[in-house]
This record gives sequence, structure tokens and C-alpha cells, in this order.
Amino acid sequence: MAVDPLTYNISDKVISIQDVALLEKINDLIGMVDLEKTTFNISPRQKEMLHGSMEDIKNGRLISDEELNREEQEWLNG
Repeated sequence: MAVDPLTYNISDKVISIQDVALLEKINDLIGMVDLEKTTFNISPRQKEMLHGSMEDIKNGRLISDEELNREEQEWLNG
């Protein structure tokens, strides 16, 4: 399996976990990885999205957490 689908698959599963003890163990395991020495490979699309995000920040196109939560609730409630 390629890294991207595996990452998304793991993320989806972790998001659905409600067991705090299990989440703590997963966090401990991930914490053992030295991110400073880890190479991250990103897809061209991910790179494009990151550049777009940096441009948004440079140009002041930001939204507060509260505003984002409000918009999300409006969207979820239809």
C-alpha cells in the first residue's frame, strides 16, 4: 500500500477511536518517531495546497477558530 492511502486510512481510524488509553498508547508510539530525521514526501497536490495556504496567510485571508466553528455548524445544520 502506498503511503498516502495508508496515512488517510490510519487517520480515519484514529479519529473514530473513543478509548483514551488506546489513544495515549498511539500517541506514545508516534512520539517515538524523531520527526527531525524523518523525510516527508508530499504529493504535487499537497505541495500546491501548502503554497496556497502560505499565500492566504501572507495576504491576510484568515479566519478565527470561533468563526470557523460557527460556519461549520451552519454547514452541518444545513
